[in-house]
Amino acid sequence: MKNRLTVALALAAALSLGWFAARHTDRGPDAQAQQLQSLVTTTQQQLVGHTSYASYLTAGKQTLGGHAKLLTATVTREEGLTQIINRTILPHLNSTGTVAMWYAAEYAFGFDLRPDQFDLRATASGIEVRVKKPVLVATPAVSKLTYKVLEGGVLVDEQAAVIKLYAEAAGRAQRQGVAMANDPAVVALCEKKLLEFLYGFIEKQPDVKVVPRITVIYR
Repeated sequence: MKNRLTVALALAAALSLGWFAARHTDRGPDAQAQQLQSLVTTTQQQLVGHTSYASYLTAGKQTLGGHAKLLTATVTREEGLTQIINRTILPHLNSTGTVAMWYAAEYAFGFDLRPDQFDLRATASGIEVRVKKPVLVATPAVSKLTYKVLEGGVLVDEQAAVIKLYAEAAGRAQRQGVAMANDPAVVALCEKKLLEFLYGFIEKQPDVKVVPRITVIYR
């Protein structure tokens, strides 16, 4: 990318110098030299502004790694469980009850941004972030638990069933979160957080005039 920009800007500079020479042949040597120097300086500044982002990729990688916790994508979903409880006291004496429970589960997803797990590269088309797909990065937080006995049995201990449902909610949320990491919507949300941070970091660096396209490549 940098080489192509260098060639393109150098060609533009050469054309500009040719145009300048054709339009200013009637001026004195000092005036021509001053104008030429100004044109060369402007061209050099344009070249630096269009290619200097590449020199900040190493710092960008370090910064991403240091802010991994801030780049997590949070998703909250309402979940529910229903359990049928059967209890047999005697061979011909059974009782059945149904208990439903609802809760909110907060999931946190992100990329593994340890130094040896991802890379930033300058390419002909811009910048590539080579990284593994996002994963669940924390234990899901379960809250707002409520329950309702939909159908009670005479000999069924609904309270014991509810306690069991509460215990199962955390494990179910963990399994659900692992599966959700592959959801295209979750992946897109993680990419958005990562790219916004990286764009913002690069465009704030000295001399950077243009931030090229940044693409996430999964490995």
